[in-house]
Amino acid sequence: MEPRFNITVGILFILVGVLLGSDYIIQFAKADTYAQSTTQLVSSETRAGVADQPVNTALPTHISVPVIGVSVDIEPGYYNYSDGIWTVGDKKASFATVTSVPNAKAGNTYMYGHNRPNIFTKLNNLILGDKVIVTNSDNKMFTYKLVSIRDVQPDDVSFLEYSNKPILTLQTCSGFWDQYRRLFIFDLESEK
Repeated sequence: MEPRFNITVGILFILVGVLLGSDYIIQFAKADTYAQSTTQLVSSETRAGVADQPVNTALPTHISVPVIGVSVDIEPGYYNYSDGIWTVGDKKASFATVTSVPNAKAGNTYMYGHNRPNIFTKLNNLILGDKVIVTNSDNKMFTYKLVSIRDVQPDDVSFLEYSNKPILTLQTCSGFWDQYRRLFIFDLESEK
């Protein structure tokens, strides 16, 4: 009787694991759709609001959030058409090169990183009004103030369509098994 009970309990655990993991598997399968839809949006719409201003090519190189002790270098993030995914580093945050570089004119500067202690885990401790400092390759510093936090589905890329006043969007994963994307949206306060 005991072996049957153990087998039954084992099968139940496997079924529960499969059911709980199904969202993760579905989200993993949707990664290609997310990346493709992101690429389609940013090809023309994201740059629409900044086309009439001088080109700023200084890439962001570092982000710091003093209030929570985050200090992370930034590397360019690219979409890989052959495997259908975005590049993401294990030790640095990534700047989506298809979005606006930090500037005082317009556009969304979009950075993303793993929900890991050495990258963006501590972002979850931010509260509205907290400040972030982004340094670019020209050693200019841009200070931003947190105005919004929200979770979205991985295939929701509507925030990339933004082209108004300059903002910063930071993204990391959230939810059970990281099935959501948490967006931290900041308004530009100053440029030095």
